[in-house]
Amino acid sequence: PEDLIKKLNKAKEMKGFKFFHIYAPCPTGWKYPPDITIKLSRLATETRTFNLYEVVNGVYKINRKIKNPKPVSEYLKLQRRFKHLNEEQIQYIQDSVDKNWNKLLKLEEAFGENS
Repeated sequence: PEDLIKKLNKAKEMKGFKFFHIYAPCPTGWKYPPDITIKLSRLATETRTFNLYEVVNGVYKINRKIKNPKPVSEYLKLQRRFKHLNEEQIQYIQDSVDKNWNKLLKLEEAFGENS
């Protein structure tokens, strides 16, 4: 929540269009017990499934870089909506998450504050 509050305050000071993509877990739809919402939310970033970053005037900045990410399977297994997935499908998701992370790193490198 601290990251979101910081970004909202920053956006208030800026002119023009702003877009926020916010992670919002749904116990009913995602089929998990409500008491693990915080754990599930943390796993979303710890597995790099949902990355915290911002783009301001074309400048990319990753706000939280997870050095040793947990496997995506830890995030998926807590949600019954994914219970039908087999190991090959989970690996495909893991590969996609890794690919997206590497793309985000390259965008930050190419269009970041220090580029």
